[in-house]
Amino acid sequence: MKFSEFSLKKPAVILLLFAGFSAYGLYTYKNISRREDPKIEISWAAIFTIYPGASAQEVEKKVTRPIEEALESISTIEEIKSNSRNNVSFIMLKVNYNSNFQQQWDVVRARIDSIRGRLPSTVQGPKVIDDFGDVVSMIVSVEGDKKDPKTMKTLADQLKERLLSISSVGKVEMLGQREEEIAISGSLDDFLNYDFTPITAQRLLTAQNMGLPGGIYHTPTADIRLAPPTEYSKIKELKNQIFAVSPKTGEPLTLGKVFSIKQRYKDPQNTYYRTNGKSSIILNITMKKGFDVTKMGIKVRAVLATFSRTLPEGIRTFLVHDQPIHVDKNLGDFIDNLYQSVIIVALAMAVLLGIGSSLLVALGLPLAILVSLVFMPLVGVDLERASVAAFIIALGMLVDNSIIVIDHIHNHLDAGTPLKESCIKGGHELILPILGGTIASILAFFPLVLLPDEMGAYIKALPWVLTLSLSASFFISVTFTPLCAYAFLRFGAGSREKKRQKRIKEGNRESLFGRVYRRIMAASLTMWPLVILLALGAFGGSLYLAGKLGVSFFPNADRDQFTIDIWTPEGSSVASTDEKARAVEKLVQKDPRVVSTLTTVGVGLPRFTITHLPELNSFNLAQMMVNTTSPQASRDLVRELSEKTKHIPGVRIVPKEVILGIGLESPIAIKVKGDDIVELRRISQEIQRVLLDTEGILSVRDNFGSDALAYKIRVDEEKAFRIGVTRLDIALALITAANGMPVATWRAEDDPMEVVLELDRSQVKSSDDLKRMYVRSQATGGAVPLSSFVTFEPQWEVGKIHRSDGRRAIIVHGYLKQGVLANGVLKRALPRIRSIAKPAGYELLVEGEEKERTKTFGDLTRIFIITVFALFFVLVLQFGTFLQAIVILGSIPLAVIGAVLGLYFTNNSFGFSAFLGVIALAGIVIKNAVVWVEFVVTEVARGMEYREAVIKAGITRLRPILLTAATTIGGLFPLALWGGVMWNPMAWTMIFGLAVSTVLTLVVIPVIYYKVVTHRPPQKEKGEVLPC
Repeated sequence: MKFSEFSLKKPAVILLLFAGFSAYGLYTYKNISRREDPKIEISWAAIFTIYPGASAQEVEKKVTRPIEEALESISTIEEIKSNSRNNVSFIMLKVNYNSNFQQQWDVVRARIDSIRGRLPSTVQGPKVIDDFGDVVSMIVSVEGDKKDPKTMKTLADQLKERLLSISSVGKVEMLGQREEEIAISGSLDDFLNYDFTPITAQRLLTAQNMGLPGGIYHTPTADIRLAPPTEYSKIKELKNQIFAVSPKTGEPLTLGKVFSIKQRYKDPQNTYYRTNGKSSIILNITMKKGFDVTKMGIKVRAVLATFSRTLPEGIRTFLVHDQPIHVDKNLGDFIDNLYQSVIIVALAMAVLLGIGSSLLVALGLPLAILVSLVFMPLVGVDLERASVAAFIIALGMLVDNSIIVIDHIHNHLDAGTPLKESCIKGGHELILPILGGTIASILAFFPLVLLPDEMGAYIKALPWVLTLSLSASFFISVTFTPLCAYAFLRFGAGSREKKRQKRIKEGNRESLFGRVYRRIMAASLTMWPLVILLALGAFGGSLYLAGKLGVSFFPNADRDQFTIDIWTPEGSSVASTDEKARAVEKLVQKDPRVVSTLTTVGVGLPRFTITHLPELNSFNLAQMMVNTTSPQASRDLVRELSEKTKHIPGVRIVPKEVILGIGLESPIAIKVKGDDIVELRRISQEIQRVLLDTEGILSVRDNFGSDALAYKIRVDEEKAFRIGVTRLDIALALITAANGMPVATWRAEDDPMEVVLELDRSQVKSSDDLKRMYVRSQATGGAVPLSSFVTFEPQWEVGKIHRSDGRRAIIVHGYLKQGVLANGVLKRALPRIRSIAKPAGYELLVEGEEKERTKTFGDLTRIFIITVFALFFVLVLQFGTFLQAIVILGSIPLAVIGAVLGLYFTNNSFGFSAFLGVIALAGIVIKNAVVWVEFVVTEVARGMEYREAVIKAGITRLRPILLTAATTIGGLFPLALWGGVMWNPMAWTMIFGLAVSTVLTLVVIPVIYYKVVTHRPPQKEKGEVLPC
């Protein structure tokens, strides 16, 4: 049974079905997960290892390389990069995006466990971190400058507990709390007189503070737990710990009697957190998967409002990052664009189709959206910027099928066919071309699900939403639309009959548009070589113009936030970096356009957007998040601060706008692989000079940084042997004097603390004091000064060594002036960069935006080829011949002409979004050609002469073709004008491409079809219908 016939015979079934879908669609809309960007799984993990006292080169040799070698044989690992710096090894590894991440991280942990025996015994770790890629939804600051850190932490803990009670909150990470330690401090004489070394202290305190249970004593009647005192519970117990006997009196000596024992905050701090210039603790809130971030935001704000009323004077909570507000605003703007598109589409139909018919078509519009919403959670699509943009793109296309059906129903009514039969035939006779056109439109988008890695995840919503909504529109057009037409067109049957009789009397005279079109086509068919030549010329001209367009990847976001990176020289203390950060804070905060700031020193900012890449902890790093009054204020401040700070000596300051898409460390990145650090640095310096000499570059840096000052300690091995001093003795003495040596863990508090043995700080005021240190001779038992067998040689050494896939690699990062495209700068700079002399075996690779864009555009090109082939296959399947399919595909180059003009006239570059627009056009524009060819085939099969069929097809299909084009274009206008920097290039590409191709399809395609397929009617057997 025909779909349209079934809907008219069983209207209650159809109405009940769509009513159910509508109700559930509204329910889904109210409860679907909302977020700013799609949830993207991160295919990266980090391996963090501490090797105390080791230089960068020692860390590389003894820690980083062994771990890298152990991981290289894991087949799913696609990339390994590492940083070795003084004391620390940091390795990043990326696995195949289609693999099971958690399973791969388990394999990595097992592989590392297998080589732990090859690592130095003093290393801490390695630790595999696989959750650093989580995007923080909200950042709450508990700020109170010069307030007691313990009070601050207690309040932050209380707030954390309240926040975790919210069902949608998945994780709350607390950062910025002051770390405490227990320090055992003494003079050099005390340590020597009582032979109390770090090893002695470690052995004593470990034995007395093991924390082992006493076990269970079993009796015939009961099991009794034995509870010996196995851990210190109070500082007093530690002070009363006996560690030696007085050589003079023979009395026991306690630690508290000889040494100073204090619980204190670590000084200097390793990291600083400030909100609006005040010391603070921050709470990073991450949402659980599947929840609505805007609803979570409401609950978090309610908790903060209640909690703030209980805070003591001088302490307050502050929302320094509020993603729900961004989501609410951005999604609100997109929903407004959606409403605007609905209105524009409805008005376009009312003008071109009439109010009555346009209402019939418009009824299916919200229905298609609601049906799509029902299935979105089933395919893992949330309500975010890409899915709402997909609805806006789909709007104009959702009414195409219903317009064709309504138009065909009117054609039958005009021919005198009864209403019921007209509605059945209108929904059934064109079902194959409607289905073919719908499949073509779906095929323009659905292959985008093949886009791999993070990029595929980022735009996953686009193909799925368009596929769901276009599929829904097909079923609505052949069921619901004929049913509504039958219900509403019964009214006014008399006036329709009068108009029909009038047309019969006038001899069914063609409309004005029809007569004009007939004259244009008659001339075009006569001068067909000129028409084809002009079309080819226009296409060639568009390709030439495309070469003049800039090439980009992702634009900067329209966001009232930006960040500032602050780098001091390698080897700088965290206090020195903090001083520079405070100076930048003052400069920023005095600007009235700045609303608030979050500053981190010694550590990177949390990952507050999917494009922000967290930095490795480093004493010479500070970062700022700056919230402003508007996106324009952010852009202006980035430009102004870039100019104000670029010449400040001793610090590199890089203000950066938030970007869309995927995270990049810098827009321009040139990597050089080699073995010799001196050569790598020489090449880096030359690359930096070339870039700075290139127009458009704001600043440059490389990832090795400057050298750091170190004291190389030379030991006279013969003297040391005779004295009876080992290298371990020397190292422990220096660590105790310089930093303090951790000798135990204190577990009496909620958070474990280190117990540190240190030399009284009053005895170590300068580096010269280290040279006057004494160690105990194992041979004589006496104290021996280090200076008698050790020399201190100051020297500069490499502070950081970067490796990439098993080789040393230096990366030069380039930052651009506002409005400058990376592709244009590289075009000018690369020839000179490639000409730089390099030793044999050294590799020069272009990374950054260029690498990601080339890879992604390559994937999109492959998808475009798949799309065109799939369309060709569907067309051959529908029409049965290659020639007709090829002619129909000729619509695509015609669309490219308009797409290029659209980018050129709207001053947009050819980026990721525009490329998506070109792929989308491929399926949309051939829909008109399919409807046109279907008419020609049908009329020729009925005996009409080819020339007349070609012209008649254009006249008959002129109204639905113009209508579908007008509604699609109209629906895209809000996205083009107000959809933001991400989507307006795509919208303009589709608007101009569709407009130009629609006009040319009505002229160029008929001419090509007439000359290429044949201009003579095919011979056919009686009763046989032959496709052309």
